[in-house]
Amino acid sequence: MKFIDAKNLLIDKVKVIETEIVDVRECFNRVLAEDLIADKDVPQFNRSPLDGYCFNSEYTKNANENNPIYFDIIEEVPCGKVAINKIDKFETIKIMTGTKMPDGANCVIKYEDVELENGKLKLKTKLNENQNVILIGEDVKKGTILTKKGSIIDMGVIGIATSLGIKELKVYRKLKVGFISTGSELLELNEDWVDGKIYNSNRYIFDAIFKKQNLEYKYYGIAYDNIEMTKNLFYKSIEECDVVISTGGVSAGDYDLVDKALIELGFNIFVKGIEMKPGMACCFAEKNNKYILGLSGNPMSSVTTFYAVVLPAIKKMMGYKNFENKYFKVKLKNSFNKKINKLRFLRAKVEIEDGIAVATLNLDQGNIVIKSLIDCNGMIKVENVEEAKAGMSFDCMLI
Repeated sequence: MKFIDAKNLLIDKVKVIETEIVDVRECFNRVLAEDLIADKDVPQFNRSPLDGYCFNSEYTKNANENNPIYFDIIEEVPCGKVAINKIDKFETIKIMTGTKMPDGANCVIKYEDVELENGKLKLKTKLNENQNVILIGEDVKKGTILTKKGSIIDMGVIGIATSLGIKELKVYRKLKVGFISTGSELLELNEDWVDGKIYNSNRYIFDAIFKKQNLEYKYYGIAYDNIEMTKNLFYKSIEECDVVISTGGVSAGDYDLVDKALIELGFNIFVKGIEMKPGMACCFAEKNNKYILGLSGNPMSSVTTFYAVVLPAIKKMMGYKNFENKYFKVKLKNSFNKKINKLRFLRAKVEIEDGIAVATLNLDQGNIVIKSLIDCNGMIKVENVEEAKAGMSFDCMLI
């Protein structure tokens, strides 16, 4: 199956998960499940942006260097307090940053720009109405849609929500993802090395990926090359999770048991292999609106398939408004000296140089070369070229 068809088929099949109400302090990096609309103005009163003195601008219009005007200082208002007095003719009140503007005042001058003389304020400059005043609703107007449903809750959303006094937000619950490794050749880190075995690096690569994507996930262990063990781990994990991702056991070898286990568990396999490199070997299956997504055991193959094909569907399930991968043009800084017929994703380090996105390819693009992920933050989409040469531009997605 073509890459685009497999990706779109998976996206079309999955459904968005349920919502929950969460304390705003626990909402960072969650997905908003309804539009956030301001129920009040921010700020809710005119206030001063600086420490200084406030006036009625009408009585400052004749002030200049040659004609200073003197004002009586009738009050000093500390932060968090409200003035008792109303500004009248040739009166001023000393206020602090953030203080509510006293009645009758409509402009502010900072401390450094005035003089005091015989207990009075000496003003030598004209002030305009609303000069140095933060007006009601200047930050947010009541009724404004601040951010849309499906947006990621970042520090800005947290900040504006709390400035409105919002204590809780409606978000999509965290997607529950299970992870299973397959293969009798695998060792866990707490096991001593045995000749002929390899450590289960896929577990820890995906541990990092899931954390970065803010997924709630559980590791269910290794399904050794035994059909009953494989079935049991799939059955247990899919009962507890929305999606289960496995690595290994999806090729055509005698000990590749994922397909057989899924069929015996009553799953419908709807993707078996994708025309892309790395990541061709895979097996996607569904049952009762739950999904088991079997990826290759080769680390770079499984990572590539996850980002290029699986992640958009995962994000749709999580409630993302914009769940598709975002591609942008990058210019290669070095060449990949191999003919590329079918679709291939090349791992690279992407940087901005002189305002242009550039990519340095890792020249060892083998399916099992884990070190190629070091400093890798992009995957470059290449197909049907004799050689990906330095200076050429291709589509790239960040990972």
